[in-house]
Formats: sequence, structure tokens, C-alpha cells
Amino acid sequence: MADNSNILEFGFDDAKVIKNQGVELFKQAKKGERTRVSIVSFKKFHDVVLAAKQREKLGPDGKMIPLTDAEKAEYIQRIDSKLATQLSKSVEQLTDADRIDIKQPRFKYGFTHFGDGVGTIRCLSKYEGTQLVKPEICCDKFGDAEQTVGMVVMTYPIDENLQVDEELLKAKKYTSFYIWKMGSKKFKKLETAYVDARNDKRFVLDLSVVLDGDPKYQGQVITALSGAYWAREGGDPAVRAWVLDQGLRAWKYVDNNLGFEMSKDKLLEKLGVGGGGGSHGAIGSGDSGESPKLISDYGTLLD
Repeated sequence: MADNSNILEFGFDDAKVIKNQGVELFKQAKKGERTRVSIVSFKKFHDVVLAAKQREKLGPDGKMIPLTDAEKAEYIQRIDSKLATQLSKSVEQLTDADRIDIKQPRFKYGFTHFGDGVGTIRCLSKYEGTQLVKPEICCDKFGDAEQTVGMVVMTYPIDENLQVDEELLKAKKYTSFYIWKMGSKKFKKLETAYVDARNDKRFVLDLSVVLDGDPKYQGQVITALSGAYWAREGGDPAVRAWVLDQGLRAWKYVDNNLGFEMSKDKLLEKLGVGGGGGSHGAIGSGDSGESPKLISDYGTLLD
């Protein structure tokens, strides 16, 4: 007899027992729809400093020498000590949110294909950085892989002029967190908005996103607005802490939304091709902490 101990009945009066699992993808539903968006996935101060120190550590031949674990631990300890002093806390009291650098957006990317019958899947081919070194059957069947970028974003409660309703934001109403994934062409639009704003000394931004055309294709016009409302000087510290916490919580879902990780054998089965050989896991996505070069001047967005 089946064990039904984990099966529970409920009615609408008890519907609060049903909770959302995971994070939905950010999509707009109708042409001309306007949304005020803020990227809320960020690097930690440690990531930024360690990357800078790594670039500085060069051998006689000019090649980078990897930082040792001891060197990394020393830098992390020094960073934590300085953060604790600035925040009037002990190192033990520092939270993950305290260690976030909100001037440094954080992204992930993976190589993906889209095919009828399989949807969006991770590329099985071997890459060194962005260079394809060993193509697999997915590239033979679907062509060159696309770079798919993912991040965490927040949408605000707004009026028809994209102005934020502060009371609704404080009450955490009509405020949502999503995974926003996009191809390299759309990422270029996003990068352009950030570069232009940074040239104007604006580093933590809100964005205007307008759906241009058929919702099926999610073609969007992306422009920079003012500095991020949730992070503005003099803003509610409780709102700021909540936003950072939600961004951290949602980050773990970015990877899974970049594309389905299908084994080589499973893909061969889907394609109706025999002779799968051994099972091969799909290439995982690269973390932006390793500075993936999506375009030639990608570093201008993160540095």
C-alpha cells in the first residue's frame, strides 16, 4: 500500500500552504508594455578584489600566476575587517548582504541551443573560455551555440509614468523578483545602458524596459533611468536589506534557467540517432566572476 503521509488535503481557506517554488522568468505580455526594472544580483567585494589581485600577480613571462589559498584567505580576512569597521560590526556579525558591492552587477552565462522537440538545452561541446575546442552532436544538429546570459532583477510597483509607489514598495506589494535571461544581442543593449550611465557617474541603476513587437520574441528596448530607487541615499534601510536578501536568494536559480542540461545519450535518443556511447554531462554555465568575454569591451560593465 502506498505511503500517503506526505499528501495533504486543503481548501481555498487554507491556500497559504501552497508556496511558490523557485523564481519565474521575467517576461512582458503585450506590445508596448513598460516595466521599471533593477538588476539585483551583485558580486561580493571579495570577488572584485581577488580578481584585481589576480590580474596583478604576473610571472617573468607576463602570464598570471594563480593566487594561493593562503593569499586568498589573507585578502578575504583584510576585506572583512575593513567592512566590519565601516559598518561598526564585528567580523562575526557580517552578513552576506554586508559583503555585496552593489556597483558590480553579477551575471552567469552558458552556451545553449534551441531545437524543436528539445527546447533550450546547454551545449555539450567543450570550450576554453569562449573558444570552441571540441564540437559535439548538438552543434552538428543545431549549428553554433548561442551565449545565454542570466541575472536576477526586481520589478517595482509603478504608475503610468514609471514612478515608484514608495508605500507599496515598503509594504512589499506588487514588487517581484525574476530571473532575466537573454542572448548576447540583448545583453549588448543592457551593457550600453550601463556604460552610458557610468560615464555619467551613475552606477546603481533602474532601467526602463519596453516590449517592442510580438511577446513571443521578447524584443525589448532597454534604457537607463535614474539611480536605483531601492538603493537611493536616504532610502528605507529595511527595503534595501530586503532587496539584497531577495537577490541573494534568487541567485541560486539563475543557473537552472539558462537551459536544460541534457546528457549526450538523452539528446541522441530525442533526435532518434543511435550509438550514443557513454553519458556526457552538459557544460555548466560560467560565472561572471571569471569575466566571460561576451563582447570585446565587456569588462567596461563590470570594472
